[in-house]
Amino acid sequence: MNKIAILAVAYNRVDSITRLLKSLEKANYGDEKTTLIISIDKSKTDAVEKFADGYHWPHGEKIVRKHDKNMGLRNHMMSLGEWFDRFETIVVLEDDIVVSPCFYFFVRQSSDKYMGSQEVCGISLYSFARNYQTRLPFTPVSSEYDGYFMNCAMSWGEVWMKPQWMEFYNWYMRNQDFPIEPHLPELICKWEKSWLKYHTKYCIETNRYFLYPYVSLSSNNGDIGVHVGKGNSWGFQVPLQQGNKRIFILPDNISEAVCYDGFFENKAIYNALNLKEEECCIDLYGTQCNRLRKKYWLTLAHANFPVIKSFALSYRPLELSILEGEAGNAIFLYDTSCKEYKTSINKFLVLFLYNMEEISMIVHQYGWKDFIKDAIRLLIRR
Repeated sequence: MNKIAILAVAYNRVDSITRLLKSLEKANYGDEKTTLIISIDKSKTDAVEKFADGYHWPHGEKIVRKHDKNMGLRNHMMSLGEWFDRFETIVVLEDDIVVSPCFYFFVRQSSDKYMGSQEVCGISLYSFARNYQTRLPFTPVSSEYDGYFMNCAMSWGEVWMKPQWMEFYNWYMRNQDFPIEPHLPELICKWEKSWLKYHTKYCIETNRYFLYPYVSLSSNNGDIGVHVGKGNSWGFQVPLQQGNKRIFILPDNISEAVCYDGFFENKAIYNALNLKEEECCIDLYGTQCNRLRKKYWLTLAHANFPVIKSFALSYRPLELSILEGEAGNAIFLYDTSCKEYKTSINKFLVLFLYNMEEISMIVHQYGWKDFIKDAIRLLIRR
């Protein structure tokens, strides 16, 4: 059984770290004693340090690590690998996170299972409700398992395993440059202070995966900080797994599970189209625009290319229309080898209309008059 530690990452927010620790206290650890490490970056106040010194952790050993100089979030996060001298698995939780009561059972079972994997480089506690690149709703295709895989790293509750983390860290030390490249999501290339973008780039370039739970075991509270400004917290909170779930059914390998790439596109589509990944751009969310100029382009946009196949938008999630072979006139597979690129209908408009029912329900619940009034006030403030 590998040795696990919980690592709470703090800076200058006493209320935030208090909330995180309360959620950790309420969690179920079975018969295990679990070490809690509170790692505090240096700030202009010592309030968090005093709180951590006086805090009682009821589930095992408590360690408080106080940094003498301000490291910044990226360097602070990358330094946490020092704890692998004592532990095989580290659960990393920034102070704006809360966890599910049964998160530890997921951590124990998944880290034990994938510790020696060459494909799985990390484990997420968080489950996306939205594609962070577009802010549009995201629902993974379900399966018989409690988790699916993505070529996408996670920072809103993640689990690092020693062998995989050391491989990533060695790669990171050799790859400090981060130019805008067509095989990477444009959004992450614009993140200036992020450490997470490197882990995501590593996943994409080495074709490694994070395990994600279908029902989230952590949630982000959107506290104002390094990466979250005032008014930008919406969409981060997700429903947490409740109850006393103790057994998680996990796939033995990648080929058995539902898999998504770093653009939130389902990799099973390649087999459904009988095409290879290197010759087809799957672009249902419209974030790639076939920048790599692959021969085939699957998109919701109307474009000036010959249509090889077309599909309906009659299932949810949207890729099921392709996986089920539902013919229609909403999703197009183009052969781009013979003409210039020219689109006539924006794919974002199509996706907006696809999600119109959800959006209209939210506005209806809010109240049309209040929604319009508050939207105008918000625009005036900005």
